[in-house]
Amino acid sequence: MTTFIIGEFTIKMNPTDTMNHLKELIIKKMNVTTEYIDLKFNLDKPIRGFGKMNLESGILPRTMDHFPLNRYNLEGKEINCEFIPVDDYLPNVQRNNNVPDSVYQPPGMKTKGENIEKKNEPTFNLNSETDFPSLC
Repeated sequence: MTTFIIGEFTIKMNPTDTMNHLKELIIKKMNVTTEYIDLKFNLDKPIRGFGKMNLESGILPRTMDHFPLNRYNLEGKEINCEFIPVDDYLPNVQRNNNVPDSVYQPPGMKTKGENIEKKNEPTFNLNSETDFPSLC
């Protein structure tokens, strides 16, 4: 178990929990009005472990929110941190996974249900002087 100390509150987290779980618990316990917070760790020295990710003093990058705590070398440690409320960030925005129509897809990659419309291609007369004027 890892213990996080935020002011006078202590929160114990399992190794399978993520930093995002910690942030959600802090928002609930501290009655924060914003939907998202940043964590600022107050460490004397970085926490490192062989084959593990480093935890350094300062604000935790938001890209690290979804990694479980067992990826860090935090087992059995007490970590002092504070939170910073953030108003202009939404962590759980669902993005559209569909490929837009403007992106080229080769014919072999298109699904069977898609309508493949043939565009009217212009026809040219190879013997015509107006379609293919002479270069001389």
